[in-house]
Amino acid sequence: MNPLRDMQQAARDTVAPALTWTLWLFALNLAWEVVQLPLYALGRYSGWADLGYAVLHCTLGDAAMAFAAYLIAALVTQEPRWLLRRPLTGLAVVLVAGESFTIWAEWYNVYVLHSWAYAARMPTIRGIGVAPLAQWLVLPVLALVVLRHLHRRRLDAQVPKPARR
Repeated sequence: MNPLRDMQQAARDTVAPALTWTLWLFALNLAWEVVQLPLYALGRYSGWADLGYAVLHCTLGDAAMAFAAYLIAALVTQEPRWLLRRPLTGLAVVLVAGESFTIWAEWYNVYVLHSWAYAARMPTIRGIGVAPLAQWLVLPVLALVVLRHLHRRRLDAQVPKPARR
């Protein structure tokens, strides 16, 4: 038994699914960020390049949060592949982590840094935009469903079909 080798293997077993999770959430968050743009008063982000920067900046932050949330869920569930083995517990952890970070990030960026503001049509709950709150409820659930479906299809493809008689 080599403890260092065991730790390295455990890290690989956790990082690979975390990266897959993060890439899927990057794509989903990118689409969400573009769709929710009209709900923000972006003032200084008026040109295409500025809007692109704002969307990419926020999407990269979402991806970083997705990665961190996956790792937090892996620690809490003590299961690096919680997507497959403890999906509901892992998802609950991700949702709490995602919502907590979203509440802080929206409050900090809107009310402290004034990095952006909500447009009049953005519904809010206690001053926090509903769209970003919904984002971290909907997208992790969607990613979980898609990744579990893809994994199941991959496993089904690996199982030999019974011979026809």
